[in-house]
Amino acid sequence: MAVAVVAGGSVVVELSSACPPGGPLAFGSCATIRPLAIAVLAVAAAVYVVGLSAVLAWTSGLRRRGLADVRAARDWYLLAALLGLLIAPLLAFTLVSALR
Repeated sequence: MAVAVVAGGSVVVELSSACPPGGPLAFGSCATIRPLAIAVLAVAAAVYVVGLSAVLAWTSGLRRRGLADVRAARDWYLLAALLGLLIAPLLAFTLVSALR
């Protein structure tokens, strides 16, 4: 939920900023960078949430079968959350660029 709120807030700030000086994501290039930046941000947030949800489902299954305890599940979730912060924007940029 927090990821969606932060991503949505960033998109609102970007779209509400004046176009010639540019927003915090577009760096002053409204015609070319702004649509790309908004799309990358939205896709990155979606990839991050889907990835963390998948890890949560996976660790819940491990705990249900008795293969992991609460501490191991938390450690996997934290590892996925930290690595996801790096991987999700890169994957989102690749996907948005390829689909452009």
